[in-house]
Amino acid sequence: MARRKFTKTDVRAGCFVCNGADPRWTGKNAMALAARHHDATGHNTWADQVLIIRYGDAADAHPDLFEEAA
Repeated sequence: MARRKFTKTDVRAGCFVCNGADPRWTGKNAMALAARHHDATGHNTWADQVLIIRYGDAADAHPDLFEEAA
């Protein structure tokens, strides 16, 4: 049986010193940018990652979840 599966990873990261709880970086490299910023400045940084999984035709019901980032 073939099951349709769609996944998306949403990553946001920031610097508590520069931006507080507001994201400064988003996308695939956000965690790496937060780590590099910490290494360069010594600031406390954060990164949040959310994995979204949908089975079946869920992407058709919520196309905005699975659009490619511009």
